[in-house]
Amino acid sequence: MPEAFPPAFGAAAGGALVPVAGQVAEVQQHAATGGLRIDLVAAERMLAQLAGLRGRAGELVTDSATLDIPLRFGDNWVGRLMAERLRAVATGPDGGVAPVLARFHELLDSVEAIIRLAAGLYETTDQQATAALHRAAALIDTRE
Repeated sequence: MPEAFPPAFGAAAGGALVPVAGQVAEVQQHAATGGLRIDLVAAERMLAQLAGLRGRAGELVTDSATLDIPLRFGDNWVGRLMAERLRAVATGPDGGVAPVLARFHELLDSVEAIIRLAAGLYETTDQQATAALHRAAALIDTRE
């Protein structure tokens, strides 16, 4: 009896991210309600490490787009079947590596938000914009 194909990379890895995403969402809710606190120095270290991870994950997401190219293993049914299967493992919406990498990158964003909330480093967009305007105004005032 022929064996079924093993699950594609994305299906296996993507399935493993589902419970992690749920746990991250729970912790984020806990941090948002003030139930989680992180030391400021530890938070800054974690954020620095996370920035490196997010950068690398972003590069992988960008680079994974180059996986979606036609593969040429010969002009016969075996070559076409192999090419289609490998391409689906790389980029398929349900079982490809590219969607899993994108989801992982989103999870890293959530982890960053948790750290910021727990350390009291979370600012609203309005607060960030106001601070940026004040910094820009200070620079203009010093140049005159």
